[in-house]
Amino acid sequence: MIRTIAVIAVTVVTLSAQQNAGTQDAPIRIGVHAGANANFHTPNFPGYTTSTTSLTGALGAIGHFPLSSRLALGMRAAYMSLGNATLDGATTQLRAGLPMLELLPTIGINDLFLSPSLWLWGGLEIGLPLSPKYSIDAAGTTTVSERDLPDASTRIALAVGAAYDIPLSQQWTLQPELSLRFPFTKVSSNSAFDSWTIPQVRLGANVFFSLGKHTPDTAPPLNQPYVRARIGRVITITPNGDTTDVRTVKLEDVRYTEYFPLVPYVFFPANSNQPDASYREASVRETGDIEAYDTLKNALAINDYIISLLCRRMKQYPTARLEIIGTNDGRSEARNRRLSLDRANAIRSALIACGIDSSRLVVTSRDLPEKPSAPNDPDGMAENRRVEFRASTPEVLEPFQSRVGIERLSTPDVLIFVPEVSSSDPIKEWELTITQAGRTLRTFKSEGSPRPVTWRIDPGELSPQQVPIDYVFRAESVLGKAAESSGSISVDYLSSTRPLQERNGSKTVQKFSLILFDFDSDVITPENQRILDLKILPAITPGSTVKIYGYTDRIGEARYNLDLSRRRAQAVMNYLKSKRPDARYETAGYGETIELYDNNRPTGRQLSRTVQIVIESTTP
Repeated sequence: MIRTIAVIAVTVVTLSAQQNAGTQDAPIRIGVHAGANANFHTPNFPGYTTSTTSLTGALGAIGHFPLSSRLALGMRAAYMSLGNATLDGATTQLRAGLPMLELLPTIGINDLFLSPSLWLWGGLEIGLPLSPKYSIDAAGTTTVSERDLPDASTRIALAVGAAYDIPLSQQWTLQPELSLRFPFTKVSSNSAFDSWTIPQVRLGANVFFSLGKHTPDTAPPLNQPYVRARIGRVITITPNGDTTDVRTVKLEDVRYTEYFPLVPYVFFPANSNQPDASYREASVRETGDIEAYDTLKNALAINDYIISLLCRRMKQYPTARLEIIGTNDGRSEARNRRLSLDRANAIRSALIACGIDSSRLVVTSRDLPEKPSAPNDPDGMAENRRVEFRASTPEVLEPFQSRVGIERLSTPDVLIFVPEVSSSDPIKEWELTITQAGRTLRTFKSEGSPRPVTWRIDPGELSPQQVPIDYVFRAESVLGKAAESSGSISVDYLSSTRPLQERNGSKTVQKFSLILFDFDSDVITPENQRILDLKILPAITPGSTVKIYGYTDRIGEARYNLDLSRRRAQAVMNYLKSKRPDARYETAGYGETIELYDNNRPTGRQLSRTVQIVIESTTP
């Protein structure tokens, strides 16, 4: 048995070391392991059936051998004890000491929860008995003196655990861990001790030394403030919910049309009758004039012009009437109908100022909206401080269509930058700047601990050339210590000048983000059904590929939101498929994992309660 285990261990170490030769950023690590064990004795043999718990320890060596940036093999050998236990019988007590040599090969995976430092692992624990002893006492008198436990079994157990890397320096790492051991074998095969098993919980820690390359000059002096910061991974999320690393973004020219939903609300700060500062004032123009929002390609930015858009639509449909309903949050503004009315009148005045006749505008007020967002959540309260619009002519609140033409689309079109930061002191602020050919595309910055950053690449945002995307990440601590790192993502531009067989024909893409669901709902309302009938169904032809992606805002529990987003996508697919069964359909739900729009803003959260429908058609 020992010879077989040794051969397996050597083979595992050799193979993992060979694999590690291609894993530049993940060095082999060796170290020591120590742990405190809680052993749960469950005897069921003559005279002893009462369960008990003993506390023991473990100490040994550990090795960590990367297979990739996310997978690693492990091997540990440790002295540990299952005993120092007292089993109580009816008239006697059995005292047992059960030392063992633990051999544990494992496989671990990290970055399942956007944290490269968190490892989940599993393995098969093999425990070789080291002269286990027992004795029996009765009424304080030893009736069976200490002797060897007969037929002690080799312990085989399933081991699972979680561990977290805490860098101490460039080569030293502390790794706290919690593990569970579920035995398949009994303590002894002797009939006198039959059915005695010992599950175990271990709270431990590993101290690793990395065998990779080390530059001493870059390590911070002992006990000196330091900051280390980098983007550990750039990932995207696939339709089936998996994360995948992004090293290349594909860019393609396609004939493209996009529709953007109008959020039929204007939001207000707490206890204020003036709209949020993000909204743009309406201008007095003729209906055919080009407005600033006509060239925008982002729904959040377009909805900042909601008052101007309403002015244009009301002029386009001169018989339409608009009901303006003021509301409040029902908490800090509870029973303040006057505030609700003042909010409605503020919007009425803005519409009159841009040329809409007052007789076409009807003002009402109430406390909470008829369909409120979560009234006890701060985000929900902010969304309930609003003015709502209801139009007698549905076209007034129809989605906004962007200009039709050739656009550059990115695949993937959502990138998530996952930061890795360690510091001696709390992080004060951080910043991520994304550029291409010296042109700044986006800048993300915030205070406190860095979080994953989601970048939705707008159509046409990237340059039409084979120029990489560059990014610089910087973090600064409260003591003024800062660190900066950079990286790049290659771009493969599939231009219209490529050979036809390489371009797979002429692709037409139509993207609809038209349907906005009510809070915590997957029901297709009559208004949404009208949009599906008039805007989306006519765009689906036989052979089209229809991709439907569901999303939610950040309010609520993440797992629930994931399920809600999938139900939203499925509801839309079921409706479309019942009308156009000759197309190909794909659905996915992302929940709140991908932040479509800035969820710090009420409008952004409203826009996130949606499905995106992408219709792809190819002309040979």
